[in-house]
Amino acid sequence: MMNQTTILYPNAVIDQMTIPFTVKLAITEYDDIVAEEFQDAYAKINAGLAEINQKFSTFQEDSLVSEYRRTQNASIMFDDEFQSVYGQCTIATELTDGYFDPFFDGGYNPTGLVKGWAIQSLFNAYLRPLLDDPKIVGVSLNGGGDMQLGARVDSGFVWNVGIEDPNDLQRIIAEYHIQNGAIATSGMNKRGQHIRRRPSSIQQVTMVANDLTEADVWATAGIAAGTDKFEHLISESKLTGMLVDTRSGLTSFAGGKIKHATETQI
Repeated sequence: MMNQTTILYPNAVIDQMTIPFTVKLAITEYDDIVAEEFQDAYAKINAGLAEINQKFSTFQEDSLVSEYRRTQNASIMFDDEFQSVYGQCTIATELTDGYFDPFFDGGYNPTGLVKGWAIQSLFNAYLRPLLDDPKIVGVSLNGGGDMQLGARVDSGFVWNVGIEDPNDLQRIIAEYHIQNGAIATSGMNKRGQHIRRRPSSIQQVTMVANDLTEADVWATAGIAAGTDKFEHLISESKLTGMLVDTRSGLTSFAGGKIKHATETQI
């Protein structure tokens, strides 16, 4: 049984894109093979994040995004990843009734989608395959609190993810138990500078989905929309997660069904 097995959690931090990313495994045994698999995945994720940053950073003058913001050079679209992210931003804007806005600062800025897309893509490429090793029961990639999580279904292993109180970061107000999926949290104290926010009392949005790109987009859109409008989108799009509002407190929702509460475990 999983609860009778000691689980080890080797992890390493990568500093890229101005935030720390954490690569973490859940393993039953740490041997030379696991160590080599871990180091190989770490190196490839580090290189992948550096390449993505070179393309999508708004802080680097020579990035593709910076060049596109200056020139609107259509030839940049020949880059497959740039084209893919641009297309996903367009779809995200439509799905969220415009509350996810990749032009929030007047020029193309996909910041609200790129981090989730980067984590999801690199997780699928370099971490998920490690679950073929029976000694590795779980894998995760965390960037600034946004996580893509995976586990061997037959292992019984589950990732436990605590959600911080935006008013007291030492306090956990909710906990999610996830085998395979993603979770993203946005708020003005969660690197929310890329959000064009309407006046509202919403403080924080946490979204749970299969893929982090989707979770990240909806977390961004929720903060932008504000509680009243976001609750309509929650029901309409059958979303799962939670929000914190200065007036109504904590609201959890699953499959579009909304439940107001003071604390919750999911």
